[in-house]
Order: sequence, then structure tokens, then C-alpha cells
Amino acid sequence: MAVNKVPEMVTDAKVYWEGADTMIGVANIDLPEMSSMTTSITGVGLAGEIDAPVKGHFQSMELTINWRTPHVTALQMSGGKPVNLEIWANIQNMDGGKNEYDDDCLRIVARGRAKSYAPGTLETGNTTDSSNTIEVHYYKVEYEGKTIVEIDKYNYKAIVNGVDFLAQVRKNIGMN
Repeated sequence: MAVNKVPEMVTDAKVYWEGADTMIGVANIDLPEMSSMTTSITGVGLAGEIDAPVKGHFQSMELTINWRTPHVTALQMSGGKPVNLEIWANIQNMDGGKNEYDDDCLRIVARGRAKSYAPGTLETGNTTDSSNTIEVHYYKVEYEGKTIVEIDKYNYKAIVNGVDFLAQVRKNIGMN
């Protein structure tokens, strides 16, 4: 058992598109921000205004794939094309109590549609910094095999740490 397990870094990661290992040349990935949709609440009984989150509803979620150079996969990922990505990463930890390294597995699944492709800048002896932006409608984060987050906008699911925030809503609107 880890006594003082401190997460240190991502030692490496692999990205798979439609299950294939074709994501050669990825520099890094900007993961989507999970911001709740909100509505402004005012009225009698409130001493001011509250920007209240809408339970289980999220604003637009964008994932950006940054490439070192243009790649055939990046070019194919455009025009609204449906995208299914899996990202596997190794998290390096240091167990201070045992004075040992410990590794954890992070898995991210993102499904959505290709929103944009930016080819970058061509310059001799340099990277182009090309990028794809994906509008994410399904997002799942697993840590060591345990689902931490699962957001499925089309199927009305918002599960965070085992709590399905939309279960009762689905039932109330006749989806269960």
C-alpha cells in the first residue's frame, strides 16, 4: 500500500483514432474543459444573483490535438467527420514512504466531430504547430480501471465519481 504516493508526471501516452495507431506526430493534446451550463437566478428570497449550474449539463467541450507537422491523419480529421479517440497514458508517481516509483494507468475516451483543422505555419527547420479541434459529445476518464467521469450528451448521462447526476432526470422525462 502506498504511504505517500505523489503523482509526478505523464511519462508517455499513445493516441488511437478509430482503434488504429495512426496518430504519429502528435505533439500534445488539450483535453476538454468540463464547465457546467449555468443560468442566472434572481428574485424574492435571494440577496443578489446566483449563477446556478444546470445539474449534469455541460457547455461545449473541445479537445485539441496539436501536431508537430501536417500528417495524413490530421488532414482526414476535418469537415465534421465523426471522431472516436482513445488516449492511454502512464502516470509516474513516487511513493515517499517506500522510496519507490509507482505507475498508474490513465485512459480517456473522447467521441465527437471534427470541428476545425489549422494547418499551421510552414517554416524551414521548424514545426508547423498544426492542430485539429474536436467538438466532444462523449467523454470518459478512467484512472487505474475505475471510471471517474463519463459524460454522454446524446444519451443523457453525467456520471462523476460514481454519481449519475441525470438518472432521475432521465426517469422523469421518460428515458428509462
